[in-house]
Formats: sequence, C-alpha cells, structure tokens
Amino acid sequence: MKRGCFIEELAERGVARLEELAAACGVSRSHAYRLAAQLEALGLAAREGGVVRVADPELLQLLKRVKSKFSLAELLAPKALELLECAADRLTLEAAAARTGLSRSGLSSRLARLRGLGAVRVEGGRLAIADPDVAVLVERLRARRAALIVEPYAEILYAGRYIVKRVPAGAPARGAPTGFTALRRFSIDIASGYDYYVQPGGEVGPEEAIVHALLAARSRYERTLAAVAYAKLSKTLNSAKLVAAARGTPALPLVLELGDYASGLPTEHSDLFLPWDEFRQLARLYGVEAKPAPPLAKVTEALAEAGRLLTEHVECYALGGLALVLESVKEATGDVDLAVLDERSFKLLLSALRSASFEPPAEAEPKGAAVLERGDVRVDLFLAEVAGARITEAMAKRAARSIAYGRLVVKVLSLGDVAFLKAVSGRERDLEDLARIARRGLDWRVLLEDALSQEEPERFALAVLQALEALEEAHGIAPPRRLKSRLRREAAAHLVKKAVEEGCRCPEEVSALTGLPLGEVRKLMREMGLA
Repeated sequence: MKRGCFIEELAERGVARLEELAAACGVSRSHAYRLAAQLEALGLAAREGGVVRVADPELLQLLKRVKSKFSLAELLAPKALELLECAADRLTLEAAAARTGLSRSGLSSRLARLRGLGAVRVEGGRLAIADPDVAVLVERLRARRAALIVEPYAEILYAGRYIVKRVPAGAPARGAPTGFTALRRFSIDIASGYDYYVQPGGEVGPEEAIVHALLAARSRYERTLAAVAYAKLSKTLNSAKLVAAARGTPALPLVLELGDYASGLPTEHSDLFLPWDEFRQLARLYGVEAKPAPPLAKVTEALAEAGRLLTEHVECYALGGLALVLESVKEATGDVDLAVLDERSFKLLLSALRSASFEPPAEAEPKGAAVLERGDVRVDLFLAEVAGARITEAMAKRAARSIAYGRLVVKVLSLGDVAFLKAVSGRERDLEDLARIARRGLDWRVLLEDALSQEEPERFALAVLQALEALEEAHGIAPPRRLKSRLRREAAAHLVKKAVEEGCRCPEEVSALTGLPLGEVRKLMREMGLA
C-alpha cells in the first residue's frame, strides 16, 4: 500500500524531495528511501541526492494519462506489473502462472482485480492488455529496466524473463554468451560483427542457444541460420529442453515449426524464414544435407515392396506422421512410423524391409525399435510401444481404417490416439502435429483415456498436460477445462510420488520441491498412503 501511495504522489508531482513524499505517505525517511529505490529499479524514477523525479518527461505525461483512468497503486503493484507484462507478451494463463510463480488461486485473484479495472482481458485463452496507454507504459518500463542493467553500447534484442542483447564483437559484456555466439561451440561458426549474450547469465546449451538466436534474429536470413543450427544439431538436441527454453517467449511457435521447415514442409510462419531452397543451400555451407520429406507415392511404393517381400501376412499400425498423411491432416512426413504388437511380426517386417534395401542409418538404433532408411524414406518400426507408451487394445480397436500393401496390412490409428502419442513424445515437431490434429477436430477424452490406460498413468498424464500447455501457449488452442483439471490431479500425484522417492519425508518438503500447494500435497499424500 505504501509503495502505491508513493507512486501516486510521484506521478502527481513529477518531482519532489524525499521528505515531502515521506510525509505525504506517512512513512519514515529511510522507508521512503527504500521505496524510491524500488521505483528506480522499476524504471519509473530517478534519484539525485534527496530529490526523486519521474524518469523522463514523456514517461511523466504517460503516467498522468494512465492515472486519469486507473489506480496506479493497483496497476503497478509487484505481481500486478508482472501480470501486465505477461499480458503484453500474450501469454496463456498457465504460462503466466509459471512466469510469475503464482498459484492458480493467486493468479485468479490478481487477474480478477486487473480485469475489474479494465486493464487486462482474456482472448482465446491468452492474456491481453485492454488499454493502449497501459500497453505503452508496460513496454516503456520494461525497456527502461533493461537499459539500467546492460552496457551503454549494448542493443537489447529481447526483454522478458531474461535479456538477450548484442554488443560489438570483442566488447566486454555481462551475462553468458548465447545465440549465434554460443552456436560457435557447436560447429556453427556464423560470421558476425556482434557478440550475443543472455543476462542474467547461466548455463547455455545448444537448446537455449537456438531459442536465443531466434529471439535475437532481425531478418529472415538470421532466423534461417538458427534453423540450420537446429538441423545440424537435431540428432543430439534434447527436445523437451528445447521446448522448455522457448516457453514464455515469442520464439515458441517458431521452435515448434523448425522440424517441418527443415523437412521442406509448409508451416504457418514460413514467411519469417528464407524459402526452403535457399535454406537447403545455406545448410550445405555448414555440412548439413537437408532432405525434403518424400511424397506419399514414394512411401506407398516402399510399403508395397515390403508387402511383396513378406513371407506371410503381417498387420501393423500407422502412427505419427504417416497416419496424419493418410488422414489428409498433413501433406508429407519425413518419417514412416509403424508399430507391430508381437515379436514375430516385428522380425518378419524388419526382414522384408531389409530385403527391400532399407538399411540402418549411422546413428545407433533406439531400444525396442528399428530405424531403417532407403534414400529419403525413413521407417521407424516399433514393437508394441512408442515413447514408452503401450499400443493398447482400445487403440487397436479404434484403428478402423486399414490399407493392404500385398501381405502387409497397415491399420491407421485414430487421430485421438495419434495425438496422445505425439503429446507424450515431447518432440517439438510432434507438438506442431498435435496442433494440426486439434484444428482438424480432436476427441480430447481419448488423450485422458490413453494416459490412464498406461502402466504409469500419472507420468503420462503429466506428459500430456505439459504438451497441452505448450499447445495453448503457442497456438491458443485451449483443451476442455475438465480434461486439464483431471490431468493436473493425476500429474500432481506423479510429482508427489517422485518427491517421496527422492527422499522427501513430510508435506512441507514435497511442496517445496514440487511447487504444489501445501494443502493439495497433504491431501494427495493421505490418499496415496504416503503421509
């Protein structure tokens, strides 16, 4: 409350002595000094000795306009200002909660206050600032705060939870090298007159470097360079880490499309990158041979050849990109994902594919699956499970459509089941396919049913929940609230169980480790017999 009074008084006066502001707000001089320091850190004020003033004349006029419509004390309260910045970034409610650290109830109450003022609205599951003067104020304060902590010669390229900046090459800078500078460590040596940094600093792996490069990019060419880095490092990137690094930033929709763009498939934001042929030429300069996704005719030709070479009938299930292509959800796919339910069928189909000149690529084959390539057609053959999730009897029954390729019968998993497998895989291109399925029409209940039918339902519920939150943030596609509520409960149970396995002995320790509300933890631990 005292900070709110201080802001209101300073906005009214423009400039005042510290003693005057202290008297007007009924605080001690030392308390007033701390409040002035807080306002300076916010980018609102500047101090000169015992005098405090609004940082600059333009900001003063902007504050007066906003003050004529809103209570500055409420608008610029600590968490309220954070929420306004979330609204400026058009975050979803889940992403806003994650950025601010607020519980669901805390977010709801603070958001209700801002909506009641008329400063914020919710559109399609995303926050938005409802008043243009408030929008300008938020951006001005954010820019001023960032300018206070970066070098005078640094150019701020992105300011949110962290700052991405560039400085003249060789100039000293605070933070950690990132973006195009950090990518040099991973054999992507991009000539530039700048060095790129993230502030505050921290560990910057290839995933963070790619995300920060996209945030720093100021041209289609630079974004395409980031896509080249993705293509070169794709076999070693941690997909979950890549998506997590992009969450809460404008880079998330681009990150989810990198896989399709690198495969020559159409994407929603393709106009932000160079045409694919130019990407392919640029990739060659960095030792990357970009291959376009093969047309369906080439895929069906390979399946038909394998079907002719089979010694007996084999039934398999089309999942992933192949299922989406067969259901006309997607134009093409780089991988042909097939699953069989028994070991004999696995060996028979594997033998037929080898007889059709399919060979393993240079990288090691994943456990419980086989990877084979022939030219630009790649087949991923799974035995009974994908990404740790079993192909259940219910999934098999829902695969109503089947296509015969000689002795090979391909049954197409339902879009709901494909969506579940895409969600639990965690790969960025799979989340983009999940968005395609949702736009086509998705039976959301199937995702919950599939998660609960697995051996570790809570773990899969958490994976589905995280995928749906990323989907909502990137595309504004909001799943039903009841579905998210059930998934959250199952996911919370998984987090509590894991915390106890890691040595937490009481609800307070579990709450501190998981970030779950203490009351919810106590209830779950009682129900699970862990209390």
